[in-house]
Amino acid sequence: MSVSKFTVLSAESLNPEHPLHDEFTARMDDIWENYSQYPWLIPPQLGSWKSSIRPVVRKAMEIMDGVQLWWLREPEVDLCKEWAQMENMLFPSPLWDAYR
Repeated sequence: MSVSKFTVLSAESLNPEHPLHDEFTARMDDIWENYSQYPWLIPPQLGSWKSSIRPVVRKAMEIMDGVQLWWLREPEVDLCKEWAQMENMLFPSPLWDAYR
């Protein structure tokens, strides 16, 4: 699905009557379940996977949703470059250096 179609459907699904309302409402939980299927290595000082990483995954998705909106308005935006900058904010050095 293209970013523009996804964005329109996401906005339309804010209406509880929309046929995709439940799917978009469950999106963050579904993404979390998908991420949780893999044996990620995280810095031990962060504690448990669920308590420390779930908020980071959520923030990553929120950031990407926002960057995609910006990109739709200004196609010259470099999504990879934007993500690289955000990645450093979400996974700062030196804490995450050995886990990239």
